[in-house]
Amino acid sequence: MSAERLQLWKSIVDHDRHGNLSQELKDKLTYALASFTQEIDFGDDVMRHFKATELSLFDRPEDGKKHARVVIQVDVHRGMMNSRNNLHGGCITYLVDICSSVALSLLGIATGGPVELVSQSINTIFHAGATLGDRLHIINESVSAGSRAVTARVEIWDITHHRLVATGTHIKMTPGVPKTKL
Repeated sequence: MSAERLQLWKSIVDHDRHGNLSQELKDKLTYALASFTQEIDFGDDVMRHFKATELSLFDRPEDGKKHARVVIQVDVHRGMMNSRNNLHGGCITYLVDICSSVALSLLGIATGGPVELVSQSINTIFHAGATLGDRLHIINESVSAGSRAVTARVEIWDITHHRLVATGTHIKMTPGVPKTKL
């Protein structure tokens, strides 16, 4: 991991003004995210514009279990748009993937659960469009966490026009160890 990558994620995480994380947890999250991503990764030009406005942990009253909430904002820029000048559906699904992964990584770090996870299922429902310059407010909350699989739910809001753009769920699992063939 490069110092530049670590600094990039630090700048994203340090926008948090509404969360309840200790600086130690923020630092652990920053390090994990920096080690999981590279400049050559798909969507890196989108992720570079993220601002985490809330990083929180809470105990859900219904079951008493710890959960994570991560809110990320990003302004729609040219690289996120389709040929009709709307936010591209593939970019929306990328936002569901990456932003929910931040929440699930935070939960794993905070609880000692799995952090190195792979996607099992990403479901996205499109509700409304967004255009160049619109500010997206992406709310990500963990739903369940087991020893092998974790789930997050996502809402993507266009706060410029006060409308729901998309909702999604993301199920991730710990990768299996390949069987050795002799």
